[in-house]
Amino acid sequence: MAAEEHALRETLASGASRIFNVAEITYKLETAAGGEAKDYLFKHRSLNDSIFIKRPKDVAPPARDGGGITSSAEILENGELKTITFDMTSRVEKGDIATILYVPFDIEQIAGGGNSLDLSVARGRAESLYELTGFQVNQEGTSVAHDRRLIELIEELPSLDPFLLRDRLETDGIDAPDAFFEISETEFQEIKKYILTKFKPITTRVVDPNSSKASEITEQFIMKLWEGKDLAYLSPITQVFRIDPDQASEIYYSWKGVTYYEFQYKRGQRTLLGFADWLHTKGAVPSHYVKGAVREELEAKVRKVTTAFARHLKNSSEILRIYNQAYEDLFVRGGDAKPFIEFLKDSSSLFWDIAASISAMNHGVAVWRQHTAKSADGKLTADDLTKLLSLLDRVIV
Repeated sequence: MAAEEHALRETLASGASRIFNVAEITYKLETAAGGEAKDYLFKHRSLNDSIFIKRPKDVAPPARDGGGITSSAEILENGELKTITFDMTSRVEKGDIATILYVPFDIEQIAGGGNSLDLSVARGRAESLYELTGFQVNQEGTSVAHDRRLIELIEELPSLDPFLLRDRLETDGIDAPDAFFEISETEFQEIKKYILTKFKPITTRVVDPNSSKASEITEQFIMKLWEGKDLAYLSPITQVFRIDPDQASEIYYSWKGVTYYEFQYKRGQRTLLGFADWLHTKGAVPSHYVKGAVREELEAKVRKVTTAFARHLKNSSEILRIYNQAYEDLFVRGGDAKPFIEFLKDSSSLFWDIAASISAMNHGVAVWRQHTAKSADGKLTADDLTKLLSLLDRVIV
């Protein structure tokens, strides 16, 4: 239990994209207001004292086609660069990520213990949710419907990045206080502009460039694609790319999601590689002399963390390679549309898969930065390094 509480404390402190700490934000708002806050996220008061956590389920998905997929990565071992191999399971699907609702016993000591509920487990969910928060999910009423839909939207996301949260609620028409999204308007618009730019070439398939209203229609089409709700308006694209109309909304949103993670991957690539360099070089070694047995144990932990991190890094790169190759073949080189059609068909799975990998890496990097912030060269004592590597082993999954 102590190890779990420590991991929870580190997770909450890291600001990881796997956490939506509603309780902490609510507490800050109430403290600033000197009592009741002006705005809450949920209508049912007790839900505002909760924390939503995304984590991979304990049971890994089966390997594709009945067999494992072998990949490789390079690690530094005893001063020599060596290649290691590892098996990769199938893509992370929607059902492979659990959404946990955690309610702390003490709102001022969030990581000190509490009760939790796996929202992905349907059996007894309504009763458990009531016992945990007092929220009766099956009741009628506008407030109940609001909170029920809000919980559903949180579950439908592969991670809890502030951008995804804010965008998903906005497109669904849920008015939520800005304080609950730790993202500036400037950053939100920067990401949005990047995604809309990637959307623009698709309009050449349905907009006549010679039309006097081509520019206006193009802009309108892009925004409809961004919202992904007016499927009648988007039907020309749905037909052109042979998208199942029943899956169109999810596919358009997943395409937007993959593009968002492309932006995030590009922006954070230097940091990710900095962490990889710390693992590969002399950074992940104790700052002072230790006996051979201790050193070997630490090296084994480094290899384990490196393997997990390399798998996620490789997976993210591969998904973005599939996306960009299909995108450029069609929209840049004017070639075959088939690869892009295949990408769209698989976009939901790719969205959840890349979200799982980038969230795992970002979580690991956040924890690493916290633990090495006061070290000029990134080196720690053997005890501190052991604790860090053990924690990294728990979060980079």
